[in-house]
Amino acid sequence: MTISANREILAELKKLRERVDRIEQLLEERRFEAVDALPDEIEALREHEEEKRKGTLKLVRLEDV
Repeated sequence: MTISANREILAELKKLRERVDRIEQLLEERRFEAVDALPDEIEALREHEEEKRKGTLKLVRLEDV
């Protein structure tokens, strides 16, 4: 790969990281607003936080779910 291609990929990865960060912020806001969260929602949030903390969080395409 050329240097310019690497820079372009890096720029796209940075944009993607910014979007993921924004989604995480929205999830956090939703979590604190959700007074009546269902048990499975609470468990999913705990799992998400644990995976994020460990660095094992995996992204899955919506089409594959």
